Amino acid sequence: MANAADTEAVMTENLRDMGMDEEMIGKCLRMVMEKRFGELEKLLKAYRQALLDSVHKYNDRIDCLDYFTYTLKKNGGI
Repeated sequence: MANAADTEAVMTENLRDMGMDEEMIGKCLRMVMEKRFGELEKLLKAYRQALLDSVHKYNDRIDCLDYFTYTLKKNGGI
């Protein structure tokens, strides 16, 4: 069975893989240690939404780039 240090290390690595900064990681780990799972769930949902918003923002930019390229090709510019 994994000990607490191993569990914390795995959680820390997972949170880093999500793109969280060290401050946010510390906050999440404290919430786990203090068994504040309701608060943690809200924080994770908010973080997920922020990531989705970022995806949508960049998807919109890609759409604009594709349209611009399409328009240039259509008009003989490329």
